[in-house]
Amino acid sequence: MLSKISSLYTKEEWKKILDSFNNEKNICVFLNALKTTAISLEDEFLKENLKFKKLNEYCYLFNAKDKSILSSMKAFNEAKFYIQNYSSYLCALNLGVKSGDSVLDLCAAPGGKSINLANFMQNTGYLACNEASKDRFFILQKNLKKYGINAKLFLKDGKAIGNLCPNKFDKILLDAPCSTLAKIGFDLEKSYKEIKNIAKLQKKLLHSALKALKIGGELVYSTCTFTKEENEEVIENALKSEFKIKLLDINLEHALAKDAKSNEFGEISKCKRIIPSSDYDGFFIAKLRKV
Repeated sequence: MLSKISSLYTKEEWKKILDSFNNEKNICVFLNALKTTAISLEDEFLKENLKFKKLNEYCYLFNAKDKSILSSMKAFNEAKFYIQNYSSYLCALNLGVKSGDSVLDLCAAPGGKSINLANFMQNTGYLACNEASKDRFFILQKNLKKYGINAKLFLKDGKAIGNLCPNKFDKILLDAPCSTLAKIGFDLEKSYKEIKNIAKLQKKLLHSALKALKIGGELVYSTCTFTKEENEEVIENALKSEFKIKLLDINLEHALAKDAKSNEFGEISKCKRIIPSSDYDGFFIAKLRKV
């Protein structure tokens, strides 16, 4: 499996991937504008003598050694910011939600991307956050309450949502369960059979999400893993389904990524494989419109 994954990258890219597991990553935090302002939060960072790089109106990057300070700050306990990998933020950003939208976060726990979405929506419209695992559902519930998120929470099998809510949502985020190789590395390499089983679930979840999406609606599919089975092949399966789908461009902001590849569909090059660095994890992101 490892050699199969490495063949998807150049030697230089593969070295960056391997190096990313050996070095401490810098810390990205997301401003919760529902509870504070950028000026106020930046003042609190400066009081702690923390140096940061402002990436955009919501995200700040800190040195890896500052994580313990950040997590013990009063502002963190008051839910004024959320510690989140920058790649995860990009998944929510690319959904392009706005005030008044009807939005579904299909696999929402622990809630970071739901917090992003609520901020982008200014806590208005309809945000539905679903989680299939009971234990993870209660973590999601606790986090969204703490951060002041206005959302409806559901404990449902994501594969059933399409039948329960057909053509309901303007936007859907599907950050799918995956082998998490971009987070845990390759020391606990999963078998090919395990990968195929995960991919089977992902295809069913995406099919369900597309059922729940309105015509003209948009969907972001993402994973934090490297395998083609869990990424390009899931999108290929959707393109061959009964749904008519258009793939859309991805906004990468500061992240380095390479185009996804498919022998069947040239347009899959619009999907992106984020190359991990000291500032963010590896991710796969695809954006689809149901037409």
